[in-house]
Amino acid sequence: MCGIIGIFGESHEPERAKRALEKIVHRGTSNFEIKSFGKATIGTNRLPIVGRSTGAQPISDETGTIWAILNGEIFNFLSLKSELESKGYKFKTESDTEVLVHLYKEYGPDMVLKLDSEMFAFIIYDQEHNKIFAARDPIGVKPLYYAYDNEKNLYLFSELKQVAEFPEIEEIHTFKPGTYFYNDAFAPYFSIKNVETVKDIEVVERELSVLIENAVKKRVQTDLPIAVLLSGGVDSSLVMELANRYHPNVTAIILGTPQSEDYQAATKLCKEKGYKYKIVPPDPDYFKELDRLIYYAEMYEPNVIRHCFANHICSKVVAEHGMHIALVGEGSDEIFAGYNEFMQVNPVKVGLASQKMTETLENGHLQRVDRMSMWHTIETRVPYLDTDVVNYAFTLNSDLKIKTINGSKVTKYALRKVATRYLPDYIAWRYKAPFANGAGMNVGSNYLKEDGEIAEYLRTISFVEPTDEERMTYNLKTIEDRYYFSKFKEYHYDKLMEAKIRPAMKDTLPILFA
Repeated sequence: MCGIIGIFGESHEPERAKRALEKIVHRGTSNFEIKSFGKATIGTNRLPIVGRSTGAQPISDETGTIWAILNGEIFNFLSLKSELESKGYKFKTESDTEVLVHLYKEYGPDMVLKLDSEMFAFIIYDQEHNKIFAARDPIGVKPLYYAYDNEKNLYLFSELKQVAEFPEIEEIHTFKPGTYFYNDAFAPYFSIKNVETVKDIEVVERELSVLIENAVKKRVQTDLPIAVLLSGGVDSSLVMELANRYHPNVTAIILGTPQSEDYQAATKLCKEKGYKYKIVPPDPDYFKELDRLIYYAEMYEPNVIRHCFANHICSKVVAEHGMHIALVGEGSDEIFAGYNEFMQVNPVKVGLASQKMTETLENGHLQRVDRMSMWHTIETRVPYLDTDVVNYAFTLNSDLKIKTINGSKVTKYALRKVATRYLPDYIAWRYKAPFANGAGMNVGSNYLKEDGEIAEYLRTISFVEPTDEERMTYNLKTIEDRYYFSKFKEYHYDKLMEAKIRPAMKDTLPILFA
């Protein structure tokens, strides 16, 4: 896990790579690992997780002509390594990054189809042929952006703040998830297909149980201690139970006041199951920390920023207790239709609404999870976005996502049925409570209603309001998105062209899919 930078072009300045990495020291360390090739410079500030002592980047093949840098983890790297060794490739480290250079030599761009991971962004540079190959994970758990400066040099990088202040760069673009870059062109290698062909809940229980169990098992194959952000909801509780089955040192991080529903459900579960846990009081100084949080979050979306505080607090505690890996239940509400607002969606459009939310996760809640955890140098793993789990979720008939039982609608029904195999009913069938709200934080329940402490505070201060054109372009309707955008612009993040497209949020689901 790390932050990465690649700069390519005849006139590029290699020292800019270090300047870019200095902006994201929080993603790893200040021991920058950079190599320049004349027409290219690539580098990282690495957080050592896999191959901690030998995995320095950039890493090359045995010829010293193919080089790779990686942000993320490749969970099947050991099996890939064995496959490549059987083909004659030689390895010098235990790093998953080294697998990439040999995969590239063996399979070219098709190498991405061999990777088992929901979290990667990498760059491969072929020095001999001056070729660039880069790819981003299927859903967008790990960030990647690209930009060209005024002299047509190409930049590939992890966070906006790395290059946003460079005056020679006027536009930044999102490197789309499920896409690779090769021969100066982008090509998709993954897309969600909402087919809704599976209708038998007994079959789903059996098959989905295996997929989710495998997804968690893959993500705890490490000798390092594991944290799980445990809300006491069905998503994170199932991850916590399975993580404990496959790892000896797992600690639940529970955010909440003693009176909050998350605190009560999560602590009850931990005591009954014998899980290790730590309680984290939700005591943010919204008004003191808001501007800095927007700087790290790199967004202006109110629904997401409201919940950034919760992840920020938890990640800080994970780091303070010496842990560097955390598992979360993120993604489940999107792929299985878990938000309460799904109950207001037209029943025939539940699958499409679920698909839309999942496709825009990368610039919404996944960005929250990545930026808030990496702010504190924590690697967050997302089992529900395992590719096999995602693909299976979109074979489910909508009736298995939103189920009417005795006249009442139940969200993410299929997942809850699976959870009853592992968890008590008070967890498996617990009503959905958003993370921060369930912990007792007064961030509001619907930003369009301008509720909660943050909106209330912003109504009392003055700030530079967006222009009428900006309000229209960015669809700014509330006191929060107008204020957040003012800071977004101040940090030069408005150079991101895709920022004009708002992600699908739970608050707008009933409107978009009536």
